[in-house]
Amino acid sequence: MDFLGTDRSLLLSIFSFFIFIAVSGQSKKDKIDELMKAYHELDQFNGAVLVAQNGEIIFKEGFGLANMEWEVPNSSETKFLLASVSKQFTAMLILKLVNEGSIKLEGRISDYLDYYPKPAGREISVHQLLNHTSGIPDITNFPDFDSAYAHKQFTTKELLGTFQSLELDFRPGSKFSYSNTGYSVLAAIIEKVTGTSYAMALKTLLGPLGMKDTGYASSKTVVKDYASGYRWAPLDGYINPIYFDNSISLGSGGIYSTLDDLYKWDQALYTNELVPDSLMRKMRTPYKNEYGYGFWIWEWENPNTRELLTFMEHGGSNVGFNTLIFRSIDDKNLIILLTNTNEAKLGFIRNRIRSILYDRPYDLPELEVKNMVADVLRQRGIDAAREKFLELKETKLDEYGEREFIYEFSKLGYGLVLSDHMEEAIEIYKLNVEAFPSSAKVFDDLGEAYMLNGNKELAIEHYGKSLELDKGNKRVKRMLEKLRGN
Repeated sequence: MDFLGTDRSLLLSIFSFFIFIAVSGQSKKDKIDELMKAYHELDQFNGAVLVAQNGEIIFKEGFGLANMEWEVPNSSETKFLLASVSKQFTAMLILKLVNEGSIKLEGRISDYLDYYPKPAGREISVHQLLNHTSGIPDITNFPDFDSAYAHKQFTTKELLGTFQSLELDFRPGSKFSYSNTGYSVLAAIIEKVTGTSYAMALKTLLGPLGMKDTGYASSKTVVKDYASGYRWAPLDGYINPIYFDNSISLGSGGIYSTLDDLYKWDQALYTNELVPDSLMRKMRTPYKNEYGYGFWIWEWENPNTRELLTFMEHGGSNVGFNTLIFRSIDDKNLIILLTNTNEAKLGFIRNRIRSILYDRPYDLPELEVKNMVADVLRQRGIDAAREKFLELKETKLDEYGEREFIYEFSKLGYGLVLSDHMEEAIEIYKLNVEAFPSSAKVFDDLGEAYMLNGNKELAIEHYGKSLELDKGNKRVKRMLEKLRGN
């Protein structure tokens, strides 16, 4: 199966200009189908999609393969790892225990976990864990996360032991900082209060909703109809990702589900079946940085009607999986995007489907700039790829914006790193550095590549430059300390 074949030139000629849809006789279902087929044809979506309007499903379809080795197709029954979309389930488990009187939102960690170190355990509240204002460092930002943590199987207490004694990033409640580890503490509290495992507690939440195809996937679990995750490799098509043990993301990820089950979940959130409305209001209240309990919450004015709509959404990304659930709670519109590759830009897809739902103009996708350079790199080598990069910077930078353009080639470089094309990765990262010398990220990327390639001196040099440009990046600071032996 050739995911990056020479037929891209034909596809590019078809989709390289914006096509505004104004076909009066075309239904919203047909428009979504056309849109998703265009994404799939360009290798920009491999997964499953569900769209509901006013609470009624208008589109549900699988695209591509759940297992590429055996050519098993994706469908509405395929189970996908949700990654951080899992956080809303942890949040609801906490709210149910609050409703039962077992937990208090203002309660502190030490009220439930007597082994959690003080003073942090006495300072951090359940509310702060839920809305990412606890100040607990995120383990995924540790410089040796991939090598020392991601592949290891942890018990709940062992997992908390990796970070619970570290200095807090800030005074609890004073700032927002997205923390997966904060949700792992919530999972530990759930286990302590219920006297059962997180997986079993989850079943008690989902069982009454009929969500039989949703659960927590430990490394030992055999799950029927479970999609395999894949990573994009610029010169090789798709590859299998590195092993990641879900125990590291207890409470923050690790849940699998299907389109139909997530639709049931969405519908249940409009009722009092889970918790009373007073607690549901707390979940959908934006605190710092527009984050509630397990959801980002924001408002959007419909340009057609000037109606102000409230959106709740969350995305997730794990090795080989990329997911998003988007809820418009005033009119019960819903978009669910589940993929088993890391390639899809789900925010872009969500925006286009939202435009269809609200009768707004939208464009069909075109081949992305990183793929254009990857094609040239594969066919003609790094010098030609450099020329293509400079051409695209001249013609596409305004369209993408600097941040997104940088990110595109960060993904290209990372794909080369993961597929063992280190020399090519370093050259791509160098292009980003030369083009955007005021960006901390481009130096961070190149520093990591040099480190992985065994060039400690150049790694320190480029990490150091990254830290000069972004003095608040604690991950880069820790990496420099490690490289320097501090």
